[in-house]
Amino acid sequence: MPKKNLFKYTGAILLTFPFMPATVFAQGTQDRDVGEETDIAEDDNIIIVTAQRREQNLQDVGLSLSVLGNEQLDEQKVVGIADIAATLPGFDLFRGNGSNNPTMTVRGVGTTNPWINNNPSVAAYVDDVYMPVSPFLTFPIFDIERVELLKGPQVALYGRNATAGALNFISARPEGAFYGYADVSYNEHDMVEARGAVTGPLADTVNLRLAGITQQGGGYIDRLGTDSTTAGFTRVSGVVPPVASVAARKDYGDKDIFALRGSLEWFASDRVEVFLSGHYGQDRSDIIGSTAITSDRLGVFTPPAVKVPFTDYDDVEPAMDSEQYGGVFRVDVDLDAVTLTSITGYEHIDRAFAIGDFVPTRIAEPVFDESISSFNQEVRLTHEGAQTYFLIGASYGEETIDYRRDLIAYDLLLGSLSTVFEEKDRSLAVFGQGEWEFSPGWKVVGGLRYTSEDKSYSGGSIELDPFGVSQVKALFPNTAGNGLFGNPEYDDDDLSGSLALNWKPSDTVLLYASVSNGYKSGGFDGSGITEPSSFTPYGAENIWAYETGIKVFADRIQATGSFFYYDYSDKQVLALVDLGGGINEAIIQNAAGSEIYGIDLDVGLDLTDNLRFSMNGLIVSSKVTDWESADPVEVAARIGNELPGTPQASLSAKLDWSQDIGSDWELKTSAWASYTDGAFRDIENNRDLRSDERFLANARIELGQIDGGLQFYVIGKNLFDKTYVTSVRSLVGMLGEYYGEPRTVSVGVRYAFGAR
Repeated sequence: MPKKNLFKYTGAILLTFPFMPATVFAQGTQDRDVGEETDIAEDDNIIIVTAQRREQNLQDVGLSLSVLGNEQLDEQKVVGIADIAATLPGFDLFRGNGSNNPTMTVRGVGTTNPWINNNPSVAAYVDDVYMPVSPFLTFPIFDIERVELLKGPQVALYGRNATAGALNFISARPEGAFYGYADVSYNEHDMVEARGAVTGPLADTVNLRLAGITQQGGGYIDRLGTDSTTAGFTRVSGVVPPVASVAARKDYGDKDIFALRGSLEWFASDRVEVFLSGHYGQDRSDIIGSTAITSDRLGVFTPPAVKVPFTDYDDVEPAMDSEQYGGVFRVDVDLDAVTLTSITGYEHIDRAFAIGDFVPTRIAEPVFDESISSFNQEVRLTHEGAQTYFLIGASYGEETIDYRRDLIAYDLLLGSLSTVFEEKDRSLAVFGQGEWEFSPGWKVVGGLRYTSEDKSYSGGSIELDPFGVSQVKALFPNTAGNGLFGNPEYDDDDLSGSLALNWKPSDTVLLYASVSNGYKSGGFDGSGITEPSSFTPYGAENIWAYETGIKVFADRIQATGSFFYYDYSDKQVLALVDLGGGINEAIIQNAAGSEIYGIDLDVGLDLTDNLRFSMNGLIVSSKVTDWESADPVEVAARIGNELPGTPQASLSAKLDWSQDIGSDWELKTSAWASYTDGAFRDIENNRDLRSDERFLANARIELGQIDGGLQFYVIGKNLFDKTYVTSVRSLVGMLGEYYGEPRTVSVGVRYAFGAR
């Protein structure tokens, strides 16, 4: 049986500062001065980030940035990228291929394209190593120092350009004193999670850290099976095998995940620091599919008239079989006037899985076999003076994707359509950013990037006719015989830049204004190839972003607010195309011009010494302003539509309280809630595919030793057991709904040991 992937390694993510404790700062993060331990005073208003490739106080960074620290990651049991999307306003996640290819949008910029050869609009980095494909993002989040989310185009600081933003995972670093922890929890769906880490010195100049996580169980899906529905059905008796007998099963959807990460830090001299990290993970979890809400294509099966959420009617038992590994090798050299940094990264994943078609007949059941490798090399020089700062760098990346999808249609077309391709991508970029404080409190920031990319595709589609009666070729004649195969190539280059002005009228206030130009290269459609025109690559998309904002950090209040406007051109959109015979496919097109504007607000308030309130919210408006098509009816139907993955309003709030109990123990409670408006999932704005609005409430209570040794906790998510649709899968005229997780209450214990 196939299986599933959710692990990772030296990671860090980007989230929202108002959710953080009043003091969150990087201990031993990667951009400190070479050869020195980080020593940052724990001032209540100091929140250190490395979003601009060096340690900075959050209040000095003139851009829109959200941060989630390790304390909150642990407190809220953030274990996957979906947990981030559930918490952070403006960060939206689309479940592609049964959540196995997550696609992200930030402030409405991004794509809902689930194909693995599409580079994400939100560039994700793990310890500065670029993750070029969505399957790399299905890892569990564990032993992370912090996550940072940069909103808006990223031009001149990172190895790849991005139109929507950058998501940075920063792993916990090895420490010079012996320390460790173990955390075990159990939830009401019978899932056991165990995680832990240990760190300490191997020698005077060498520190080591080991961390791991496992998740077992937790299924909450009711699988109906086929024994009471379609077992034995076939359209051609004696030729096409019948639908197999599948027994009903309660509590389907168990996780079976295991991941390890090891990292080593060597202070080779006062001027040279070396960081090495490697990770390995495997996932053999059940895949939670969608729940059918319409009849199958043949009318053989019809679900109940009243929807029954968390029910799986499929004849396939979707499961993942995934193995992922990789690492990073980093060297920092202090050359007095400048610091030289080299970062080498490698990532690989092999996985096989089936996701079914959410009905108990074999209408269009995709089975995947994928292997992806990525290599990245970046070199940069940085200089920081009293009034100036500059960074110049170059990066090279290459990816190899081997892909096969068999679309099994034994009951609809009496055969299968197999799509196979190998794609090789290469990217080369030079980039730089400079800052100049030309007058006390006034700073100008400018950046520039040149990018060159080329991609080669070799593959296509072919009919598979195992029973000699296939009707695939009748619908797709190009796939008959030797099939339809091609070897197209794509190349493009781009020059983009950014300019910003920052003004600090006082030590506690920052105002900024910026303009930037984002770019995302084109490529090849990763879906089924049935026509020669399918080999034509889609082009690059571009965005002009304008933003102005304010940050205020006073004794008991921290607030940031910004207004942004985006002019989006040649947007890569996922549009449903009728292939004939009732079959449709989601195809990538450069079809849309659009505009997005909105207000982003974060507030944190220390009400008392032991009571803190925090809130953040986003109000956004998006619409298609231009549509390229020869069909005037299609143009009229698209103009004015909202962009997919763009809730008009989203809000989160959190309240933290703590109280000492005697001299040794402390009681902590946290309550947080979020509201997210519904959002369309397609450019057509089909209301049948729209996600639900939802209000989710969560809470945690913890009793722990003040010295951090022993902690007992209870955490509840979705406390009111809200049932809501996160996305809808459309397949051959059938609809299946994905739901957010039901109420989940966990109990756990954590023990920390050693010096901290």
